[in-house]
Amino acid sequence: MRDLILLTSADSRRIEAAEEYGALRSAQAVKAAQPGSAAAWEEFGGGHLVFVAKDHPVGRAHGLGFSGKVTTEDIEHVEEFYFRHSTAAQVDVSPYADPSLFEALNRRGFQVAEFNQTLARRISPEERFAARVEGIEIRAVRPEEADTWRKVLAQVFFGEHAAQWEDLFTSWAENNPMALAAFSDGKMIAGAGGLLIPHYNLAAFFGAATLPEAQGRGVQSAFMLARLKVAQQAGCDLAVTLTLPGTTSQRNAERAGFRTAYTKVVVSKAPP
Repeated sequence: MRDLILLTSADSRRIEAAEEYGALRSAQAVKAAQPGSAAAWEEFGGGHLVFVAKDHPVGRAHGLGFSGKVTTEDIEHVEEFYFRHSTAAQVDVSPYADPSLFEALNRRGFQVAEFNQTLARRISPEERFAARVEGIEIRAVRPEEADTWRKVLAQVFFGEHAAQWEDLFTSWAENNPMALAAFSDGKMIAGAGGLLIPHYNLAAFFGAATLPEAQGRGVQSAFMLARLKVAQQAGCDLAVTLTLPGTTSQRNAERAGFRTAYTKVVVSKAPP
């Protein structure tokens, strides 16, 4: 990105908070709704270890390697946290983390699972964001629309397995100005999520999904601009989103002014 090319470790720690706090909110929401669930989290190593449910797409170790050296014993603790839930230990690794994190993960036999493009954008108070699509209304989700919103996102992201993952989105529509929906002729055709993180003065942009029959109309780009406006009104000066490299999601973000801050790696180790 134009004004974040020369990043520091502190910049990266701030950016990493986007996914970290999103995962944390998901785990806390599941635990609140289902007190008997296995959802768990732990503040550790300057970041958080998060577990939502087995095979759940959210839940990794975030923010490690920014508050000092990482030891083999630290990574063993990460393994223990996830292995007791019979799931793989996964760790987000920023290229700006202390090199000791890479070394400790290597010693413990972690392997690369995926790469993620981390995109960021400064938000200026003087900017104007016009999120308009002809024939489509874009606005915040109302309480009575929360169930429809999460069903739309689950349907687009998980298809025939949507019902299994609807709970993933349950907490994101509640008291959240970053939860937006798009309507055509009164029908909800798309939804987008995000999170305002006041501690880091940033806005995290999460999934945006459009039903197949409404795709190609510019809704995704409009969602980007609408969430930037929400973030600006909340006083945030930085927005962050993650995509897989070379995807339509990455191109939509770049059209809204986001630029690649860095590519980070997710490493994983299966339980014994």
